[in-house]
Amino acid sequence: MTASRYRADLAAIAAERFADGQLDRRSFLAVLGALGVTPLLVSGPARAAAQEVVVVNFGGDAVPAWGKAWGDPFTKDSGLKVTVLGAEPTPGAIKAMIESGNVVWDCTDADGFYLPILSKQGLIQPYDYSKVDKAKVRPEFTFEYGCAAYMYSTVNAFSLEKTGGKTPNGFKDYLNFKDFPGKRAIYKWLVGSLEAVLLGSGVEPDKLYPLDVQKAFAIIKDNRDQFLLWGGGAESQQLFREGEVTMGPIWCTRASVLDRDSGGKITWTWDHGVVAPGVLPVLVKNPAGPAVFDFIASTQVPERQVELLKLLGNGPANPAASASLSPDLQKIDCGYEPNYKRQIPIDSAWYAENYDTVQNDFLDLIAS
Repeated sequence: MTASRYRADLAAIAAERFADGQLDRRSFLAVLGALGVTPLLVSGPARAAAQEVVVVNFGGDAVPAWGKAWGDPFTKDSGLKVTVLGAEPTPGAIKAMIESGNVVWDCTDADGFYLPILSKQGLIQPYDYSKVDKAKVRPEFTFEYGCAAYMYSTVNAFSLEKTGGKTPNGFKDYLNFKDFPGKRAIYKWLVGSLEAVLLGSGVEPDKLYPLDVQKAFAIIKDNRDQFLLWGGGAESQQLFREGEVTMGPIWCTRASVLDRDSGGKITWTWDHGVVAPGVLPVLVKNPAGPAVFDFIASTQVPERQVELLKLLGNGPANPAASASLSPDLQKIDCGYEPNYKRQIPIDSAWYAENYDTVQNDFLDLIAS
């Protein structure tokens, strides 16, 4: 028996014990993690643990932060365990899990534009707004199948040493190579990239959507040697720390770290930032059932959203949380009203309709 088959058999045994009630869901998922097996690859029945909510994000620091800010307080309130897992909860992974018949996730981290993609395939549930309070979320980030649990923004970060001490006019100076020479950071996975290019070409913020993809692509093609790609937050920071770029779109969470670590030499502007919701889609046939909506409602408590801001830099989705902040936290919160007014809310509907095609074409363009 090969090692891989041996691990698969061990996972099958764990699934059987889970189905028989001999393992709770936390233990079952821990076994799979130790074996290097994802839940969606395990065959056989899996009976839900009724007293647990499993929440999945993309890993890293977000796992303990979500546990501290959201999971522990909900457990204290309700007595229900919350397990936060780091994985890859992409639409493809969610679809594969549901089609396998072994749904072990209750809700996952996602961009707002995932919601129409997932709902059209029947993979997620409409939100129970009798539990989750729409009034605690901005209307532009409230949808039938979910609402903002937190917010993030893609902002124009810049090196004051390379700009000669000048602050760019948001993304309107993104293509101003005369006054701000040097290479530009650009995000490999699209969000904020085309917006920066179009705003830099003179498109006004209120005319930004729907994105003029062909115009943006033509500009990128003409200036291809001026752009340096990043695909993850650490990589975006590295471009600035090593002095490879003058400015470019990066997540506000990373920009605030650069500002702090550099003593303000590398900083950012909120002007023209592309602000977006992080949502928690609820899978169909989720094991915790309606209790997952109780958990989501509990994340709307202002103090819990402020705690997540302190731990990760994610902006509170509840405006009441932003209104309560100290000045040092106001500075880094994309949802704080004076900051929010300077930004552009992402058009989630446009991204849901166009993301896959445009993303593939964008990567082809960069690679050509």
